[in-house]
Amino acid sequence: MILWIIQDGKKSGPLEDYEVREMIREGKVSRDTRVWHEGADGWLSASDLGVLANEFKAPEEEQEAIQIRPTPFRAWPRLGARMIDYLIYESILHSFSVLCGVNLWKGVDSSGWVVIGIVLPVILMEAAMVGSLGFTPGKWLLGLRVETLGGHRLSTGQAFVRSMRVWVLGMGMFIPLMMIIGCCMSLWFGKKKGGMLWDLQSGFQVKAEQLTPKRIAWFWVILVVVISINSLLYLPEILTLVEQGVQEKSLRME
Repeated sequence: MILWIIQDGKKSGPLEDYEVREMIREGKVSRDTRVWHEGADGWLSASDLGVLANEFKAPEEEQEAIQIRPTPFRAWPRLGARMIDYLIYESILHSFSVLCGVNLWKGVDSSGWVVIGIVLPVILMEAAMVGSLGFTPGKWLLGLRVETLGGHRLSTGQAFVRSMRVWVLGMGMFIPLMMIIGCCMSLWFGKKKGGMLWDLQSGFQVKAEQLTPKRIAWFWVILVVVISINSLLYLPEILTLVEQGVQEKSLRME
């Protein structure tokens, strides 16, 4: 939501609602600050506007605790965690397709069913783990936890919406060019705002523990293991393609 505010007789805007929420936590906007958005009948107090009201309902002690982010934005652990997660999701889906005799990957480039067959299960798996545990395997490995600014775990519904936003805004819906743009924009936004767009808009944060040499070492070990498992799962298809290539080459030589 786009907002305008009046402070000390001066109008400021346009501002995203998450920016105003951040200003409230920093003490720059009070509950009596006048706020307006397109479609409103008039100027309202910040505490009377639905998207801002919750910022004034926290107890004073909790409000003080969440004014400062517990940890700084850390891009590379988040990227590494997502890499591990997607590789694990891929191995699970591929194992399922092999056991059931269903090739989920056939026609990926041309079929719209890829969203239902591959992307939706990935989003559901991630949402279930973030909603029930607060982390995914990759996040747990690198000491990351997703929670609200008040330190509470996300509901499964909130986690699902967050995963959808990550897929669209951060991963560019797995479209190669859009992925590059999405990752670059996410890095820029995170460095500038201290968090990702999909978290700041919803009042979430990714809490990070200290990244120790032990965690880094385990990350590389798990990464190699998961890549190896995926390679073994794809091995029959690779061998089939190689065999077809050899046969075609033999026919051309004859």
